[in-house]
Amino acid sequence: MGLRVKLYEEAMRLREEGLSYRRIVEEIWRRFRIRLSKSHVSYWLRGIHTPYNGRRIPSLKLLKPSEELAYVIGVVLGDGYAYRKRRVIKGYNHVWIGLDAKDREFVEEFARCLAKVLDSRQIRPRYRDDVGKYVVEVKSKTLYEHLRKPVNLDRLKPYVEQCERCMTTFIRGYTDSEGSVDKHGYISITNSDLNLLTYIRDLLQRFNIESTTPRVGTRRGSIFHDPRTGKRYVTKNDCYHISI
Repeated sequence: MGLRVKLYEEAMRLREEGLSYRRIVEEIWRRFRIRLSKSHVSYWLRGIHTPYNGRRIPSLKLLKPSEELAYVIGVVLGDGYAYRKRRVIKGYNHVWIGLDAKDREFVEEFARCLAKVLDSRQIRPRYRDDVGKYVVEVKSKTLYEHLRKPVNLDRLKPYVEQCERCMTTFIRGYTDSEGSVDKHGYISITNSDLNLLTYIRDLLQRFNIESTTPRVGTRRGSIFHDPRTGKRYVTKNDCYHISI
């Protein structure tokens, strides 16, 4: 992939200098002894294809810590998702980072942070009538490799703990996803991953926010009813919660 990126960046540079497609093909042949077709160069320059194959960020090494990235991590570890389609076609990118929720402001904030992390144009959520939710999705292999489950907390911690603001936005992203407030003013945070919930609690303690130890809220095998779909589901794992 490294050579393809060099060819791509050289083609973009030569185009900025005003060279035609034919001249770009000739210059790349002269420098790299690789013959590109004019159609190939055209696809690159018009943004139809890139050698990053949907990565936008070429590698994890180039993923920079930021408040926006910390928020995205928090959301994806909660209600968000990172998944790869089962049936893939060679040459296409089939990995997605996304979120669907009824809270429009929540989805818009996630979209804003995603755009900042990917150095992309504004990402606009869309409303899906079939699920009654706002949805935002982007393709990014690098973020998928970073956030796919099972979660590797040790790999994520340097991005979360880069600064105090990163830690607080990570907590905010996660509680926007998995937090709730009852009528007595107690904030409850839930997850089936005990290690992750314990980590959230440790971060809260750094800011002198006391919370309960994780406790089982819903046992594995419990049956619950989804009022929206009318279907019954069986929980696959114990679900834990902490309260503030």
